[in-house]
Amino acid sequence: MSSPPRCVYRMGADLNGSPIGCDCSAFVARCCGQRKFDGAVWWNTDRIYDDATGANKRWRQIPAPVPGCIGVYPGRSVSGRRRAGHVWVVENPATFTTIECSSSGKGINRMKRPGWFVPAAKGNGKLIVWAEFVGGEA
Repeated sequence: MSSPPRCVYRMGADLNGSPIGCDCSAFVARCCGQRKFDGAVWWNTDRIYDDATGANKRWRQIPAPVPGCIGVYPGRSVSGRRRAGHVWVVENPATFTTIECSSSGKGINRMKRPGWFVPAAKGNGKLIVWAEFVGGEA
């Protein structure tokens, strides 16, 4: 019996191609039954962050992490270089565990991220936002 194919991290990918690959925002979109590109919008980390803190088309900000919500911070430019943002699914805030697709985790993995769960935690210099999925077209 062979193992299922491993999903590797690929920046900008949407769970397509060979080998199967995705980035963090594609992984989170698929967890919610959505696609990263919905036909009109690329739901990358910046877009997810802006939506959670503004329009609430797919995401609504919540005050604290709960199992199944997401954490997100946007990308930023530093000295002309772009640093990507990141988004993940919270597995258990009490144990600081996340499920995410990242280059450091070499694909989709469960990770311990205690620094992200402290009050006023930041990523790329911006406050980490906790959000819940509120809908969207598949």
